[in-house]
Amino acid sequence: MSTQASRWPPAAVVHRIHDRYLHELVEGLNLCPFARRSREQGRVERPLLWVDEHGPDARAVASEIAATCERNPEVEIILLTFLVPAQHSWSAPAAFEDLVRSLREVYEEELANPGRAPRFYMVPFHPCFTTPKDRAVTPESLVSLIRRTPDPVIQCVRARVLDDVRRQAQRAAAARFKAEMAKLGPEILALVEHSVQTDPELSSDIARHNFDAIGEGDGREQFEALLESIMRERDAAYAARDADA
Repeated sequence: MSTQASRWPPAAVVHRIHDRYLHELVEGLNLCPFARRSREQGRVERPLLWVDEHGPDARAVASEIAATCERNPEVEIILLTFLVPAQHSWSAPAAFEDLVRSLREVYEEELANPGRAPRFYMVPFHPCFTTPKDRAVTPESLVSLIRRTPDPVIQCVRARVLDDVRRQAQRAAAARFKAEMAKLGPEILALVEHSVQTDPELSSDIARHNFDAIGEGDGREQFEALLESIMRERDAAYAARDADA
């Protein structure tokens, strides 16, 4: 990673821009069911990593996660934010996704065990994520559009948080389904209770919710306009040092 003297953009600038992404997009458009609660409870951490040609490698990133957990044992979401020069391989989404895959393996092997560090679900976000323009947007393909952050980010969500939310979603889905089946009579309801399981995939539920909100129409236009505004601010702020030179 780069030295303190060579770090650009400054941390305050990075946080200001990423605050917009989190507050205006993720929370403002309700794209994540637990983001606001975790932030308001002081359980979100956002380490910044200025990247040079030497790394960091997956083990160094895993160590950063463990150190963050030591500083804040109640942390639920860690947003590892990478300040990457244009010529670095991680400026391309595929190479950054390779880092995340390696990080998952290293973290699970070396750190995610009792007494060391909690388990996390880890997913990449990247400013260059997109979907082909000639294809219709679906709940699944919309995910990559939502994950366009101002800089590459690895989102680490504590496993127990997602597991709790998943169980709540399953209970709510089961209750809705049983209410509908009850209209058909007690015999049908009894059969359903013994034979049907709810969808275990929380990510699918979130994807469907987000597609309903911003997949098309006015919601999509609002999302795109906000994201474009944030990216313009990033480009202008990050270029300021070149303008002053």
